[in-house]
Amino acid sequence: MKKTLLGLFLVLGMASFANSKIELKGAYDLGGKYHFEKSSVKGKANAMEAGAEYRYEVTPGLELGGGVAYQAHKDVKEYKAEMYDSVPVYATAKYTFDTAAPVKPYVKGDLGYSINNNDAKDGVYYGVGAGLNINDNFNVDVMYKENKGKYEIGTKDYKADYRRVSLGVGYNFNLGQ
Repeated sequence: MKKTLLGLFLVLGMASFANSKIELKGAYDLGGKYHFEKSSVKGKANAMEAGAEYRYEVTPGLELGGGVAYQAHKDVKEYKAEMYDSVPVYATAKYTFDTAAPVKPYVKGDLGYSINNNDAKDGVYYGVGAGLNINDNFNVDVMYKENKGKYEIGTKDYKADYRRVSLGVGYNFNLGQ
């Protein structure tokens, strides 16, 4: 009886990883801006992101999951100020279109919580974009992303949202296959 239960749990455990994957990814900001109460300011220098996602295929083509990333945002040119970086924790949905070719287009959306540093208050994170999956493992995408942040000055909060378009690359590790 114990061996049967152990075998059953082993099979169920392996089946839970079927049709799932972990993606390691990175991205480069193509043009980030901070949006304040009544103005927007371009960032200076380079900005990047590194992260990981776990996704499970719920129906053919549709994957749902979650992710975490470290996002180094640009600093502000005009004020020579160091702004905040973010660690978003988010839910993700990705739909890959079925084609006979080894290159498959996809659309993707992220929604979660942005943990910000440098005294910036935390806020919402979201992203939406499209990309190409090559040979089931390599991904290239372009996404619009925004991290909501606020700075407290005196007794008032002032928004400092970071918006950008990013070019990302990633590699899928397929689990249970």
